Amino acid sequence: MLVYHSWSRGKYLNLFARLPWRVLTRRRGATFESIRNVHVHVLKVYAWWLVNFFGQRQLDWVLKMRTHPKTVRQLRRMNREIDTAVQRVARRLGPEDFDRKRIPPRVPGHERDARKWRITPREVLWHLIEEDFLHHGEILCMLWQDDIEPPYTGALWFEYEHDPHRHRDLWFSDPKLPRPSSGGYVKKAARKAAS
Repeated sequence: MLVYHSWSRGKYLNLFARLPWRVLTRRRGATFESIRNVHVHVLKVYAWWLVNFFGQRQLDWVLKMRTHPKTVRQLRRMNREIDTAVQRVARRLGPEDFDRKRIPPRVPGHERDARKWRITPREVLWHLIEEDFLHHGEILCMLWQDDIEPPYTGALWFEYEHDPHRHRDLWFSDPKLPRPSSGGYVKKAARKAAS
């Protein structure tokens, strides 16, 4: 699931690179106002848990950021470093580690209760996966507000794209069928309106 979400975020970043920056930063009344800010929120949640629960201190810079990224290139850098850290953590966890309970780091707003709680790496990783699902659904809705089709990120396409030989019985292997959409403006009129 972590690799799937890394792949899916990459598809969204590829779309973001083709859109005007003002579309990504427009205030839309969403949880964190804009497409960019919601995407950054997901990455910061990953970074917070990776730093505070798994000790991935190389991501401290993400938590100390005072302003949001100003380019898709900066978003890609955040995404790449977070993906590298989460994969490092996931690879080093053995089966017995996933359910080993620990006192969590101090969660902002819950400092008094923190000593009562215990949490496992499995629960933390599921929380990160949940953040991706939840907020990329929100980003999908914001894209549709501007008549922008989101990239196709179906799980079967992910499986086929990562290992076509293993999944050659899926319909994606038929070269006559069109490839899944990488997203973009639905109508030319919508592109003009966004400019």
